[in-house]
Amino acid sequence: MTRDVVTIGTFDGVHCGHQRVLTAARATTVAHGGKCIAYTFDVPPRAITGEEEPRLLLPPSTKRLLLKRWVDRVLEAPFHKLRELGPRAFVSEVLVGELAAGAIVVGESFRFGRGRTGDVSVLAKLADDAGLGLTVVPALTIGEEPVSSTRIRRLLQAGDIPQAASLLGRPPLLLGTVVSGDGIGRTLGFPTANLGLDPRVLLPRHGIYLSRAFGAGIRSEALTYVGSRPTVSESPVRCEVHLFEDPRRDVRGETIEVHLHAFLRADRAFATLGDLRRQMTHDLEAARLAADAFPDRSDPEPFGG
Repeated sequence: MTRDVVTIGTFDGVHCGHQRVLTAARATTVAHGGKCIAYTFDVPPRAITGEEEPRLLLPPSTKRLLLKRWVDRVLEAPFHKLRELGPRAFVSEVLVGELAAGAIVVGESFRFGRGRTGDVSVLAKLADDAGLGLTVVPALTIGEEPVSSTRIRRLLQAGDIPQAASLLGRPPLLLGTVVSGDGIGRTLGFPTANLGLDPRVLLPRHGIYLSRAFGAGIRSEALTYVGSRPTVSESPVRCEVHLFEDPRRDVRGETIEVHLHAFLRADRAFATLGDLRRQMTHDLEAARLAADAFPDRSDPEPFGG
């Protein structure tokens, strides 16, 4: 008899630790012959409970696309509707009743049920009572510390892009629709595409990044700026992308995906626009040198959004 396999988690970032769980879920599905289902949440449960800042590593649309590299279906549950279910009710009402699961695959740090009172030992007992198979996947450790979304957030906020990328298994990314700007970058000789980003997604440390941009017919190395433009006037945080290869057309309204590769410098105020222009010239030179120094110049494919 074929049985569907359910793997459960927020999967924020779909990082290397998540990928280990998803790979195990796919292998279990092959053994059972059913469908592989990722049951995930719209926000991190720790954010709802106030344990950490509610900032995502990926837009939900991109997370779903990445998850589908491993699973057949992605079901996104509103966490606020589940938070009051106790562990036994979660298993009976959701896993058995709603999903008709035959087997479950989770990471060893998995917590569930009201107040996160259920752990893998509780799940093992409830799964056995319900006749469900259970696979618990050990945590992945990189650099003597388990890989986690919280750890990756700290690295991004510190501007440590290479380490964040090693835990993600891909470059950190920003995804947004190009919106109208005030044209100051073009006036300075550095036209930019201004991205409207999902406000729920965590921004990296403010500053300048070597990056690569995809979308709207674009495939170009770029300088990406994240900050409040203190030289011009303090404003809400912006994300501005200067493409090395000018698209030579209006890309407003298009979606662009930016992969971050290296942090070049922190955001700062300059005395004049002339000083800013000179610094941007240095930034561009530094970005080209950094790009040339990459041992692997092959371009990753966009992940979509």
